Amino acid sequence: MRDSRIPISDVLLATEGTYPYTLGGVSAWADRLIRGLADRTFTVYSVVANPGASQRYELPSNVDRLLMVPLWGTDRHEEFSWNAPVSRPFGARRLFRRDFLPAYEAWVSACLRPAETKLSDAREALMTFARIAEAGLMKYALRHPQTWAILRSRLAEHPVFRHLNLFEAIDIGKLLYRYLAPLAFPAPEARVYHASAAAFCALPLIVAKERYGRPLLVTEHGVYYRERLLQLARVERGAPYRYFLSSLYSLVVRLAYQAADSVAPVARFNAMWEERLGVPPSKIHPIPNGVDPKAFHIVREAGSGENPLRLVMVARIDPLKDIHTAIRAMRWLRDAHGRRPELEGVTLTIYGPAPDPVYEASCRDLVREYGLEPIVRFAGPTDDVNGALNSGDIAILSSSSEGFPYAAVEAVMAGRPIVATDVGGMREIVRQPYGILVPPRRPRELADAIARFAGMRQQLAELGRVGRNRMLAEYTLERFLARYRAWYDEWSDGGERTHEHKVSV
Repeated sequence: MRDSRIPISDVLLATEGTYPYTLGGVSAWADRLIRGLADRTFTVYSVVANPGASQRYELPSNVDRLLMVPLWGTDRHEEFSWNAPVSRPFGARRLFRRDFLPAYEAWVSACLRPAETKLSDAREALMTFARIAEAGLMKYALRHPQTWAILRSRLAEHPVFRHLNLFEAIDIGKLLYRYLAPLAFPAPEARVYHASAAAFCALPLIVAKERYGRPLLVTEHGVYYRERLLQLARVERGAPYRYFLSSLYSLVVRLAYQAADSVAPVARFNAMWEERLGVPPSKIHPIPNGVDPKAFHIVREAGSGENPLRLVMVARIDPLKDIHTAIRAMRWLRDAHGRRPELEGVTLTIYGPAPDPVYEASCRDLVREYGLEPIVRFAGPTDDVNGALNSGDIAILSSSSEGFPYAAVEAVMAGRPIVATDVGGMREIVRQPYGILVPPRRPRELADAIARFAGMRQQLAELGRVGRNRMLAEYTLERFLARYRAWYDEWSDGGERTHEHKVSV
């Protein structure tokens, strides 16, 4: 029975590895959404890596509750759950044998042979896992010898996994326990469920949708499945292990898409991927990001003054932002264009946090290797992004994957001409004449585009104004909030009625 003392929020927003525990990107989106819709109440359901995560955002007053869901850093998830069982339920062994084992076999089969699996079977398995997890039996069930026997048996029957070594098989079993951890943290009742990604954070919302009959909405920033594949390409593990993980990610994404009543990608690029992954076009309603024109404005016109040109990048020091390509472009700019007077003394300053110390070290090593210390500087995170952008003349983004990047909208709104890679929704933001797009991972072409803008120094201020005017017409915070308010209202009628748009899952 629901505790009547706990209010039913208008929106339960689920995040994964972001708000309110990291800065920028999806976290900035969530913070602007919640603060901007001050007339709505929110529960924030935040899936994090470990329970030691520190808040980076102060929650606004319209947040009813923050629920932390740690995947790692604890041996028993129930210890952190607000639904922790006091004792093992009566009939636990029967529940394990009758319900869990068939569900586990169906789930593993769905990961090993996705083309032969009905998504409805995987969904039923998910609902069973939720009952087991909420009863505090998930650790017992996933570590039971009979569970391990099913996993080994199914792996041995598959030609790809027949020769999987023991350690990788154990890792697969452990990963299933960790990735299914959110099911031990049931999502409380809300008028609308909103997942910030078609990811593991959406699994408890699928269960809650079934339990309470409320709508489930999904926003896509970067396409979750695509970004997981890019991540797996960098994992130094055997092909069978990576195949299993890719199938697991695909299964979770397809379950989220199927259960969603509406999907709002932040870019039309994402919509193409969603359709390929089975989302009907009628479910897809893009809502692009927007920024506050008062927070991002022109303080100093691009190209003004007598100082050498300054390039600026605002981005996480992260493999998906591909800082290596920007560094290599600076080397090419020096070696191929360095004698041009308009490029004499050109510098690049990179503002942003470094959540991946190994990748940050590789970036700094590359700068030293190329002898670029005088012209490439890492300035770290900043609280004054508009000031950072206005300190430069041309904005640079070298990402290998994006959704609808705030960094690009903010740079153009601040009146900076921009050179960026043609990934995700970037081409919806970066247009001629104020922007140049180049293919990803092409440092020479990135450098050539920078050199082209450098030769137009007297026009940079006007190009910056053209770009800002386009952002004002299409991507303001006001338009962003109006679209989300209308989306929520469409599915909850302002939160006054129960879900009448419910679709069969």
